[in-house]
Amino acid sequence: MPIPTLIADKQIQMTSSQSRAAQYITDHYDEAIFMTASKLARQVGVSEATIVRLAQVLGFDGYPAMQRMLREKLQERLTTVTRLEKSVQNVRNDGDVLTKVMQEDIRNLSQTLQEISLDTFHKAVIDMKSAKMIYVVGMRGAHAPALVLSLYLRFLRKQATAVIPGYGDVWNTLHGMGSEDLVIGISFPRYTKLTIDVLEYAHEQGARVGAITDSPFSPLARNADWVLSVHSRLDSFIESFTAAMSLVNALLTALSVQDPEETMKALKEREALWQQKEIYVIPYADPRNRNNERRPRRGKPRL
Repeated sequence: MPIPTLIADKQIQMTSSQSRAAQYITDHYDEAIFMTASKLARQVGVSEATIVRLAQVLGFDGYPAMQRMLREKLQERLTTVTRLEKSVQNVRNDGDVLTKVMQEDIRNLSQTLQEISLDTFHKAVIDMKSAKMIYVVGMRGAHAPALVLSLYLRFLRKQATAVIPGYGDVWNTLHGMGSEDLVIGISFPRYTKLTIDVLEYAHEQGARVGAITDSPFSPLARNADWVLSVHSRLDSFIESFTAAMSLVNALLTALSVQDPEETMKALKEREALWQQKEIYVIPYADPRNRNNERRPRRGKPRL
């Protein structure tokens, strides 16, 4: 079983010393993955046997096998400049770009589906269902899935808001949250500091905290009650949010079927409002839209 799923599923089986070691790796990822088991043990203040047993708890034969897996994750933390330099070297024409990017997105979707914990997914759905208020925070590129999640949660009659810097004050928006509320953070390497800070604040206030990120080693996971790991690797200067958007779609759909009658009632009310306010254009379906038809060109016909 892949390590992102293992850490989430095996956390309850870890001793306090093993948890400290896992936390140290999370906090000092780029350094820790190159340490020997003995050096890592000294840094954490535990025995070398604890490090070895941590790897075994996660299902590896030993520490070297776990270390190899962790080093592979480092490749996903490249800077945008490094990723662009790498992609430029392999591009011959536009067709190459189209094929490569779509193949990588398909791979991200496939790997996410294989590795995601269904138990954790269920916990996320139940938290969204029971939360009094849901705050969704995603900055920069991650704002897209955050905005979609918060928007469609409101369609389902949930009290939800996207945390947006510059639109009012972030901390005033979050002030007053408590144990009945849920905060969902979305961020991938390189992680945005404000997203990490918001999740830490939410945890301190006693709110439930969820994270949609690349792995349980992500800094978002430090204060999260559950972590949904998503693959986002793309050999470009941008990150891929294809799998993250698909996960958001799955969460919303799963939430909607928790109470089908309530969902249908909420959506019918919205549909009625949209029709009343003519939110959407349906060509030729309404006589008032006939003016949108293409009219014949005036003047002499061309020979």
